Amino acid sequence: MLKPGGRTAFYTIFIPSGLSDKDYRRAARTRSRVTSWRREHPELLSASGFSNVEEIDLTDEFLRVAHAWLEARERHADELAEVEGKADFTQKLKENRATVAALRDGLFRRSLFVAQRPL
Repeated sequence: MLKPGGRTAFYTIFIPSGLSDKDYRRAARTRSRVTSWRREHPELLSASGFSNVEEIDLTDEFLRVAHAWLEARERHADELAEVEGKADFTQKLKENRATVAALRDGLFRRSLFVAQRPL
């Protein structure tokens, strides 16, 4: 339970509003652990009684890190395939590539949300 005036904060990866139906479906298929809402997070937080809602967009940093992970997986493909198993490695590599492409195409955002419970 959050005390009055207390703050909450969380990171999330989500499908942004305003995408075409085709792009929305592509985003939903690309990454299984992504928040998929047709309403914006600030609106949901406000509807839940939170105030002073702030969003800090970290998508560019997330893309940079996702791309670095992809490059590392590709650079160490032989060793990782041996350790993870060929099938698991191949699936993870496919997911990494799809995530980077989707981020570049604006199909995901990663943000930090901060909100306050009213006094």
